[in-house]
Amino acid sequence: MRKTTKTTLAVLASLAFIPAAATASYRVGAPFPGDVTATTYYSSGSFHGAVDLSSRNACGYWGVETGVVGSMSWNVTIRTTGVVCYGNGSGNQNEVKHTFANGYVFRQWHFLKEPTSVDKTCDRCQIGDEGGTGNVTGPHTHMQYDHNGTNNTSWYSGYTVKGEFLDRGETVGYIQ
Repeated sequence: MRKTTKTTLAVLASLAFIPAAATASYRVGAPFPGDVTATTYYSSGSFHGAVDLSSRNACGYWGVETGVVGSMSWNVTIRTTGVVCYGNGSGNQNEVKHTFANGYVFRQWHFLKEPTSVDKTCDRCQIGDEGGTGNVTGPHTHMQYDHNGTNNTSWYSGYTVKGEFLDRGETVGYIQ
């Protein structure tokens, strides 16, 4: 009994020296093949804080996928049910989002509603078709990572640049 207690205490004491696990890192892949049309700043110079990807203005392009690689729980909010390619006003964008345990949220906006546009848990699943819902000038997908309304741009810095073409699934960046 005494030896078992000593062994148990030794094991417990050794656990105190194991560092806490680092926050998991997730790869973000392009939701469809297309050109990066905006990143941290718009062409005008104003802050954007996200990655926009366009399949060369192909409104209705099939198969916008969730960007984060790995099985995630996704919440879909549909604000526009019709086919909108060139904007229908601020606040009208369709959105899919995943909220991480650290309070950060990964969001994708502007897709067209399809039968696949429902809440689900999946790994890179289709959530709609490329569209232009919300405050936009053309069809694209907007991908952002934020916490309490503040956009984090470090997840794509050094991985993705404006003007670059990305194939479906090609790395856009990494989030933690």
